Amino acid sequence: MTQSAAPEGPIPVTLVTGFLGAGKTTLINHILTQQSGRLFAVIVNEFGAIGIDHDLIISSSETLLELSNGCVCCTIRSDLVTSLRGLLANGRRFDGIFIETTGLADPAPVVQTFMFDQILAAKAYLDSVVTLVDAGHISAQLGQYAEVLNQLLMATIIIINKADTIDAVTLSGITEQIGRLNPVAKPYVTKRAQMPLDALTGQRGFDPVRIADELAVHARQPASAVSHAHALSSLSFRADQPFALEVLEARLTGIMQKYGQDIVRMKGIFDIAGQDDRLVFQAVHMMSEAVWQGVWHPAQTRQSRLVVIGQNLDDPQMQCEFEWFQVATADISY
Repeated sequence: MTQSAAPEGPIPVTLVTGFLGAGKTTLINHILTQQSGRLFAVIVNEFGAIGIDHDLIISSSETLLELSNGCVCCTIRSDLVTSLRGLLANGRRFDGIFIETTGLADPAPVVQTFMFDQILAAKAYLDSVVTLVDAGHISAQLGQYAEVLNQLLMATIIIINKADTIDAVTLSGITEQIGRLNPVAKPYVTKRAQMPLDALTGQRGFDPVRIADELAVHARQPASAVSHAHALSSLSFRADQPFALEVLEARLTGIMQKYGQDIVRMKGIFDIAGQDDRLVFQAVHMMSEAVWQGVWHPAQTRQSRLVVIGQNLDDPQMQCEFEWFQVATADISY
C-alpha cells in the first residue's frame, strides 16, 4: 500500500484519557490497525497490553513497536515529554500522534505541557482531548472519583463507550448529564470504541482560553475534593506455568462474585495449557470479558500476568483469593 505524504507544519496530537476500563486500549488498538494510508504514532504506558495482531508487527523492542502499515507505538519510559521529544526527533513525519494516559491520570498536567512548552510547540500542537467513559459505570464513578470529572471537563471530544450495556433511557440520561458538565465537547456514542480517525485528529478542537479557565477552576479545588482515588491500590501477579482453562475461569468468576464492587479494574493475559493463543481477560466491577487474542509473539515469554486495581485490596480475605496464582511478584503501587 502506498502511504500518502504527511502534511508539513506542527503535528496534531490527540490526548486520549478516560477512567479505568473505559475502552482507551480498545480505541488505540483500533487506531493502530487501520489501513488508512496515513502514518500515526501512539505513546502508551505499556504497548504489550494493546494486543496488536502479530502479523502486523514487523519489528519490536522493549520501547518501540513498528507495524507493517507504517504506524509506530512507543512506551512512556519515565517522562512523557522526554518520550514525545524523542519521537519527534527521529526524523519520521507522522500525520498525527496519540497519547494514552493511565485511567487514574488527571489530564491537566499534560494539557499544561502543550500550553507552555515552546520547544514542543514548534513541532506539535494539542489538537484534541478525547475522553472515554464507560456508559454502565460513569454515573457512579462521577460520585466517587474526582479524576473522572477532571477528565470530562478537559475534553474536546467525549466518547460514551459500551452503550450496548445499558438501555436507551439510561443512555439518554447519561448523555444529558455529560452535556451539562461539558457543553462544548463533541459527544459520540460507541459500542467497542469504534471511531472514525477523521473524528479524532485534525479537528483543531483544543481551545486554550476555555482550557485555561478549566485549569484555573481545577487549581482552586480544595484538597478534599480530589483525594478520592487515594483509596485505590493495585496488586500485580505473574505466573510462569500455564493455567488449566477451567480452573482459571472458576477462580476469576469466584473473585468477581465476591469482590466485584471493590474491583475497579482487572486485566490479565494468560498462558493456557494446550493453547497457542493468549487469553486476555478484562473486568470492570461485576462485568468481565475474556477473548483469545492471537498467538504469543516469538519474542514474548509465555508468562501469565494479572493486574487488579480497586479498593480494600489489603483485605486479608481478598488477598487469600489470589494465593492460587503462582505469585512471582506482588506489589502495591497506587
